[in-house]
Amino acid sequence: MKKIIDSLPAQIKGSLEAVRGVPVKRKKYTQVLICGMGGSGISGSIAQALYPQIRILTNSDYMIPHGVDRHTLAIIISYSGNTEETLANYTCLARRGVDMAVITSNGRLVKKNALARVRVPTGFPPRGALGYLFTPIPMILHACGLMERNPTRELSNLAGFLEKERSRITTRARSIASRIEEKLPIVYVNSYRFHPVARRWQCQFNENAKILAHVNIIPEMNHNEIVGIGHPASLRNRSRFILLHDPHAHPRNDLRARILPRVVQKDMPPLVSVMPRGSTPLHHVFWTIWLGDYVSYYCALQSGIDPLPVKRIDRLKILLSKN
Repeated sequence: MKKIIDSLPAQIKGSLEAVRGVPVKRKKYTQVLICGMGGSGISGSIAQALYPQIRILTNSDYMIPHGVDRHTLAIIISYSGNTEETLANYTCLARRGVDMAVITSNGRLVKKNALARVRVPTGFPPRGALGYLFTPIPMILHACGLMERNPTRELSNLAGFLEKERSRITTRARSIASRIEEKLPIVYVNSYRFHPVARRWQCQFNENAKILAHVNIIPEMNHNEIVGIGHPASLRNRSRFILLHDPHAHPRNDLRARILPRVVQKDMPPLVSVMPRGSTPLHHVFWTIWLGDYVSYYCALQSGIDPLPVKRIDRLKILLSKN
């Protein structure tokens, strides 16, 4: 699994090559719908957070939201190409006459008609193919006229930046993982832009380390969850709180993040605070995501767990296929 996590910068570079020349058409789209589940779907949530100037909706269900019509560009993402919810989305969108771009490695989806099709390498777990699955999204948005500036240089720069930061990130990840051993990670973020980052941490804890994790957002958690911190008492010393900072968060949310530990200091163990490095929102988001990927990997190693297999997901799919 570590080799897969290590490959994120190479995936970004590889995707830039794969997406060149993908046929698209320009049309006056009013919105974008990105459909996908789990490790495939998170790339849509990241795009939604990074490109707020574009109206992007995300969908992780069998049903398609109301208001999706011929003026919508849909991007359908399924790493395997066989995700049943995503295939149901394709069928519904096709009936509505919606233009679709497809990102997949294989399966039934790769054979579907689409405005554009990006085929990525096979052999990865979906959560380990984030670079392959995310990178085509801004490229497609640009090619379809939804993004004015060509993102190629920015994405290439991101890959180089991550390569330079690898050693720093892995060292920090080992340190954080050592504080989480046999604990429940509770991850907070100080902006809605970083909510998909926290969700990525949660899902990587779930799938790689095989542990539960919880996430919430400042300021929303200041209006409810803050009251419950430390209770039940049996969880107080079995939890670890992690705060992921968005350097571009609202100043009042920064203030809230600084005040929070003072308000709950008797009931909250020492807070693990993460401030990403980099010079752009794209750097900050992917620096923090990559850190979380490594943290989950080292948590698995500490517990003697193989991070790669996800047997319960595989079992669930088998049972679903029989009904």
